[in-house]
Amino acid sequence: MRLKSLVLAAVPAAFLGVVASAPSASAWSPGNCQTGTFCVWPEYWYGDTDMQPSLVTDDEWSGSALGHIFYNRTSQDVTMTYVVVGQEEKGPRTACVSGNNGSYFTMPMYVTDIAWREDDGSPCW
Repeated sequence: MRLKSLVLAAVPAAFLGVVASAPSASAWSPGNCQTGTFCVWPEYWYGDTDMQPSLVTDDEWSGSALGHIFYNRTSQDVTMTYVVVGQEEKGPRTACVSGNNGSYFTMPMYVTDIAWREDDGSPCW
């Protein structure tokens, strides 16, 4: 019975260790995204990489670029429009991405538009 209690106590501790090591949005590295550009990568990774981005732009852009990770290495906030793969019927979504910030999606998505953000007072992550 004592062994069972020790095992049950270890499970939450192990879970907390995994959660604590998960990266936050501000911890993402710009990888091989040059200063002054917005980049999207088609696969999930963490840290520096030599993986080719599926999108690199230094201006407003529209099209379709597969992505899991994105990084805004410009000094401006960007409105990114995207659709989640497999959920296209739900339509496009938008996100504001702060300058010099990046993050990831747990599901693949298609970035369809990058535009310089018009400040409407809403927060930008």
